Amino acid sequence: MRTSARKRSVLFIGDTSPWSRLAAEHLRDVFDHVTVLLWDYGDPPPRVHEEWHGDHIFTFKADLVLKPETLGRAAVSALNFHPATPQFRGVGGYDFVLRQGGTEFGATSHHIVPRLDAGPIVKVNRFPIVPGESAASLSARTAAHCLVLFYEVIGMIANEHELPLSDEQWGERLYTRAMLRRLHATKETTAKEATTTTEERS
Repeated sequence: MRTSARKRSVLFIGDTSPWSRLAAEHLRDVFDHVTVLLWDYGDPPPRVHEEWHGDHIFTFKADLVLKPETLGRAAVSALNFHPATPQFRGVGGYDFVLRQGGTEFGATSHHIVPRLDAGPIVKVNRFPIVPGESAASLSARTAAHCLVLFYEVIGMIANEHELPLSDEQWGERLYTRAMLRRLHATKETTAKEATTTTEERS
């Protein structure tokens, strides 16, 4: 007999942002047994999750890539809340969508599989990009939408509703940190050139 939703064991992995802390607090209100791991890329690699076993894994705005063995220890589901639309797998979606002149962005909930950002999609919440949007402002707005999506999906699980499957598809390209570094370097070079040109005209 499957354990009732309230009594299930949950592993939550997020970054150290206030958004992840709010998500973790919500889980503690919903489930009796919640293990929380907050970690930012660049910090020493965590190990606590490697011995965990239970019912659900939820990752939220998290850069930690889980091994197949870890995913296999989630008896019911492993879900990620990705701060980007499916077209932007990987990292840096805020920067790349603005670079490409995109008009909308969003947050994606999906099942986790060993391939990065490739599992069946549960739901996507989209919103328009506003004039003058920066990567920082887009990041903050996306985090808010990601949290709303998190509450919605966790509510379905808590009430033991079957999760939907979206017909949205992932993009083919995986955006990496190396690509993001190159984009930032290009921005810095362009900004320096613009400053030099302005100074020469003065």
